[in-house]
Amino acid sequence: MKRLGITLLLGTLALLAVGPRTAGAATLFFDYVGFDYEDPNPDPSQFGEALSGYNGLGTVPGLFAPMVADTANNQYTYFMTGLTVVNRTPVGPYLIVDYSPGTLQIWEDSKTSGTPADFGVSPPNALAPATFTDGNLFLVCSLTGFQYVFNTANGSGSFESSLTVTGGSQLSNVPVNQRVGWTFAGTSANALNIPAGYAHQVDGQAFLNEPVPTVHSTWGHIKALYR
Repeated sequence: MKRLGITLLLGTLALLAVGPRTAGAATLFFDYVGFDYEDPNPDPSQFGEALSGYNGLGTVPGLFAPMVADTANNQYTYFMTGLTVVNRTPVGPYLIVDYSPGTLQIWEDSKTSGTPADFGVSPPNALAPATFTDGNLFLVCSLTGFQYVFNTANGSGSFESSLTVTGGSQLSNVPVNQRVGWTFAGTSANALNIPAGYAHQVDGQAFLNEPVPTVHSTWGHIKALYR
């Protein structure tokens, strides 16, 4: 249950990441929106069952320093794959699903001469992930400690993992000491526009939490805050 609280907290921090970058705030690396699906999917009636694989793809509307992107002329897409269920724990109406390490790729493709991203239906298919993984391989990241908390009552959920930059054309722009320590987080929901064969709509960010300044206080003052 401790990890569930951490997941919900990180989801909140991720939403706050789009605000001003003040001391103690989260530094946004990129944000994304898309859909997820399971492949392989041994039992389509369940989510996060043993031996199932978790995948996601979509667009990346915002990419931030130290990356150098040209969103005016290029489209940016992502593909998340390689995540396999290693543990599934029911807790009341929730399912807590832990996955093996996976990979996140961000691709850069020209808006004028490139191939428009198309989800199609029932992935993987002829369009997805193919139209999300063409052009220039912009960024490659490893995902570790990936955990998905799924609400079986309403079909919503949240997920988070550690993200490490490992490759892509932007690797040289990311200083070595900034390639680790990122958090990859997001939320999922049963939207009305989910293409057939996909599981959920997802929306999230990769961010880095900056240290929070220490404030000295007395124990009496701290207790008074909760009265």
